[in-house]
Amino acid sequence: MRKFSFVLMAVGVIIIIIGFLTFTNLNTVNAVDSHRWTIYINGIKSFPWPVFAGSVIVILGAIFNMATWEQPKGRYF
Repeated sequence: MRKFSFVLMAVGVIIIIIGFLTFTNLNTVNAVDSHRWTIYINGIKSFPWPVFAGSVIVILGAIFNMATWEQPKGRYF
Protein backbone atom coordinates (compact mmCIF):
# COMPACT_ATOMS: atom_id res chain seq x y z
CA MET A 1 0.00 0.00 0.00
CA ARG A 2 2.87 2.36 0.75
CA LYS A 3 4.46 1.81 -2.66
CA PHE A 4 1.08 2.25 -4.31
CA SER A 5 0.64 5.60 -2.53
CA PHE A 6 3.92 6.85 -3.96
CA VAL A 7 2.88 5.64 -7.41
CA LEU A 8 -0.43 7.48 -7.07
CA MET A 9 1.30 10.69 -6.05
CA ALA A 10 3.79 10.45 -8.93
CA VAL A 11 1.04 9.75 -11.49
CA GLY A 12 -1.00 12.64 -10.10
CA VAL A 13 1.91 15.07 -10.43
CA ILE A 14 2.51 13.92 -14.01
CA ILE A 15 -1.18 14.45 -14.86
CA ILE A 16 -1.09 17.92 -13.29
CA ILE A 17 1.97 18.88 -15.34
CA ILE A 18 0.39 17.55 -18.54
CA GLY A 19 -2.82 19.43 -17.72
CA PHE A 20 -0.97 22.70 -17.20
CA LEU A 21 0.92 22.26 -20.47
CA THR A 22 -2.02 21.24 -22.65
CA PHE A 23 -5.01 23.08 -21.21
CA THR A 24 -5.41 26.71 -22.20
CA ASN A 25 -8.11 28.47 -20.26
CA LEU A 26 -9.51 31.89 -20.94
CA ASN A 27 -7.04 34.62 -19.94
CA THR A 28 -8.54 37.64 -21.70
CA VAL A 29 -12.09 38.52 -22.59
CA ASN A 30 -11.23 40.78 -25.54
CA ALA A 31 -8.41 42.90 -26.90
CA VAL A 32 -9.66 46.12 -25.31
CA ASP A 33 -10.15 44.76 -21.82
CA SER A 34 -7.02 42.61 -21.63
CA HIS A 35 -6.49 42.02 -17.94
CA ARG A 36 -6.77 38.52 -16.53
CA TRP A 37 -10.14 37.12 -15.58
CA THR A 38 -10.94 34.12 -13.42
CA ILE A 39 -14.16 33.23 -15.22
CA TYR A 40 -14.85 30.37 -17.58
CA ILE A 41 -17.06 31.50 -20.45
CA ASN A 42 -17.68 28.01 -21.82
CA GLY A 43 -18.70 26.64 -18.43
CA ILE A 44 -17.82 23.03 -17.76
CA LYS A 45 -15.96 22.65 -21.07
CA SER A 46 -13.36 25.23 -20.09
CA PHE A 47 -12.73 23.92 -16.54
CA PRO A 48 -9.18 22.47 -16.20
CA TRP A 49 -10.27 18.87 -15.58
CA PRO A 50 -6.82 17.24 -16.01
CA VAL A 51 -5.34 19.48 -13.31
CA PHE A 52 -8.30 18.80 -11.01
CA ALA A 53 -8.11 15.04 -11.57
CA GLY A 54 -4.35 15.03 -10.97
CA SER A 55 -4.86 16.92 -7.73
CA VAL A 56 -7.43 14.38 -6.56
CA ILE A 57 -5.04 11.52 -7.36
CA VAL A 58 -2.20 13.21 -5.45
CA ILE A 59 -4.47 13.73 -2.44
CA LEU A 60 -5.58 10.08 -2.56
CA GLY A 61 -1.94 9.00 -2.63
CA ALA A 62 -1.19 11.18 0.40
CA ILE A 63 -4.18 9.72 2.26
CA PHE A 64 -3.08 6.18 1.45
CA ASN A 65 0.42 7.03 2.65
CA MET A 66 -0.87 8.47 5.93
CA ALA A 67 -3.05 5.40 6.42
CA THR A 68 0.03 3.16 6.48
CA TRP A 69 2.06 5.14 9.03
CA GLU A 70 1.07 2.92 11.97
CA GLN A 71 1.48 -0.36 10.10
CA PRO A 72 4.66 -2.38 10.74
CA LYS A 73 7.19 -2.37 7.93
CA GLY A 74 7.76 -5.79 6.50
CA ARG A 75 5.92 -8.74 5.08
CA TYR A 76 2.28 -9.21 5.96
CA PHE A 77 1.78 -12.76 4.68
